[in-house]
Order: sequence, then C-alpha cells, then structure tokens
Amino acid sequence: MGPFLELLYDVIFSPAAAMRQIAARRPVGQAFAAFLLSIIIPAGAIYFALQATAAGKFAGVFFAAAVCVRLLMWFVGSAVLQLIAELFGGQGTAVGLFAAIGFAHLPFIFAVPLAVAGLLLPAGAAAMLFAAGVLVLIFWVLALTVVAIRGVHGLSVAKATLVLLTPLLAALAALVAAVVFVGAAFWPPLG
Repeated sequence: MGPFLELLYDVIFSPAAAMRQIAARRPVGQAFAAFLLSIIIPAGAIYFALQATAAGKFAGVFFAAAVCVRLLMWFVGSAVLQLIAELFGGQGTAVGLFAAIGFAHLPFIFAVPLAVAGLLLPAGAAAMLFAAGVLVLIFWVLALTVVAIRGVHGLSVAKATLVLLTPLLAALAALVAAVVFVGAAFWPPLG
C-alpha cells in the first residue's frame, strides 16, 4: 500500500516525474485502483444525495451507469489517444498510456470536499463555488492527461496538447459538417 500512496502523492504534487515513473513501470492494477477511486468517491456521494430525494429509486442505476461509462471511456479514450500519439511520433506503449491516464483522473476525488464546502455557504455562493471548482478539476485532469501523454510518449507539450485536442476537434468538425448537411437538406432554396 505504501508505494501506491506514494504514487498518488506524486501524481498530485510532482506529476511529471510520476507520469514518467508510471510509463516505465506500467502499474495497471494500481492505475485501476486510482481510477476507481476517482469514480466511486464522487459517484458514491451523488448516490447518497439522490437517496435523500424523490429520485432515490434511480440512485443505484446512476451509480452503476457512472462506473461502467467512465471505465469504458477510460479504455476507449486511452486507445484513441495512443493511436494519435503514435501518429504524432510518440514512442510509448499503450499499456503505459492506459495506466498514466488512469492516474490522471485522480483529482476528481476532490469533488466531494468541494461539494461539502458548498453546503456551508449560502445557496447562490455554493453554486458558484461548485461550478468554479468543477472547472478547476476538469482543467487539472486535462493538464495531467497532457503530462501523462508527454511522460509516456516523450512528446513536447505542444504535441501532447494536440494529441489530447485532436479527438475533440474532430468531433467538433463532424458536428459542424452534420449541421451544415442537415441545414442544406432541409433549408428552403432561395429565390
């Protein structure tokens, strides 16, 4: 348990060195544990919050769906980023990137203390604090993912950022193309 806790500490406080270490050792079991912590802690908090409401009967479904969807997204997302990283000249392994990305999601465990802190504030301030905090957590996870790609594949910061952004830009381009296509198909002709 000691090396696992040390690795969690390093991911938070010394991420570049931690990601290089993860890329070299490829601790898939520990990455799975870290990723599960990043899912189960926030999803568990939402589960218990939902049980106190009228939507309580859906709490179990929400929890199971959150865990399954996030695990699937981790696996598929790592595979897509591995392919793109190799296209950008990366030399790392798929297992190394899979493990590093698992650890990169660790900051999501701080969503629960953030929500608890929000409970101590007035309603309007709590919503603003939670929204700002969630944005910080998302950017933190994205930054750790860039560090993970860089640590595993030895790419520059710019190339690692492009590896992360390429799927998002491709999805945006596909959405724009679909809107243009649907608009052209159903928009009445001029004149």
